[in-house]
Amino acid sequence: MRSFSKVFLFFSLLLLFTACEQEVLGPYNLRVRVVNSNGIPVQNVDVRLYAPIGSDGTVNYYNRTDIAGYASFEYKYTSFLRIDATKSSWKGCAFAELSDQNDLEVVVVIKPFSDTDNGCPPA
Repeated sequence: MRSFSKVFLFFSLLLLFTACEQEVLGPYNLRVRVVNSNGIPVQNVDVRLYAPIGSDGTVNYYNRTDIAGYASFEYKYTSFLRIDATKSSWKGCAFAELSDQNDLEVVVVIKPFSDTDNGCPPA
């Protein structure tokens, strides 16, 4: 009986210490590259990261692309984000999952609003 209680105590402590360990993966660096349908980078595009419910509330971040077509974001929680890129009458959408890679790059192709193949869900 005594050896059973020692074994039980050992496994209980083992379970306690391994169950309480939480792996922290963030912060995540997300680079969004915006190009046109010919693959040419587009500058001054408004890029929005959006998720209705994030770990810290609603995710709603904005940035603008540089001359190389990049917009950079940093977010500290795992999440699934929608990316909207708009410039005048052009639009493109994509999605990014922040989970196992700390540095992630997503390419968004912008097309005219009239083009239904711009990656955006229907309104």
